[in-house]
Amino acid sequence: MVVYLFDFDGTLVDSTGAVEKALRIAIEKTIPAVIESDLYDEYYKALFLFIKGKLTYQHLGVIHELVAQGTIHEYYRQMPKYIKDFPHARRVIRTLRKRGRTVISFSGEHTYPGGKVIFLKRTKWYDEFDEVITFKSTKDMLTKFETLRELYPDEPFVWIDDSPSRFTYILDENTLLVQKASPHKSDVALLFERQNFLKIKSLREVLDIDEGLSEFL
Repeated sequence: MVVYLFDFDGTLVDSTGAVEKALRIAIEKTIPAVIESDLYDEYYKALFLFIKGKLTYQHLGVIHELVAQGTIHEYYRQMPKYIKDFPHARRVIRTLRKRGRTVISFSGEHTYPGGKVIFLKRTKWYDEFDEVITFKSTKDMLTKFETLRELYPDEPFVWIDDSPSRFTYILDENTLLVQKASPHKSDVALLFERQNFLKIKSLREVLDIDEGLSEFL
């Protein structure tokens, strides 16, 4: 049996444009006067930093107002409408499961508690997986990865993610690390020296990897 771990945003779905569009609509719906004022850039930046988990103290007052006006809640309501599947994404997941593979959604939380699960359910992705696991930080990611390894001590793992920096912490030799190419993420040079690392351009390549998995693991 093989266990597949799939990141979500940037790997299976394109959410970059969705973030930008949902942020603007959320502000427009809850505090429309800001759109035409000099405050728009400040409100947009504060909300963007909050969503990315990089909020600074100087924007705290703005965030309090965005919470009071329901802007953040509106963002989470709007966001799933604009998330788009990457080509072949669902076919790859469904084909792997038909082949008897265990397929797990393994991705970072989206700042708001339970935000990633909300997006998975509203985009009808949640039931495509055998299990959904989210993590809050690198330390949390490693802890949950080790927990999975304890559950599947002998099975090969194949981890597909567009953020190769996560792979630098993984020294498990029974895990094939697959970087999904992204214009928004930079390569990590040292990974190309590892025998258990590959970079792909299209998700459909995962099915080819699965067919010849014995060559890699």
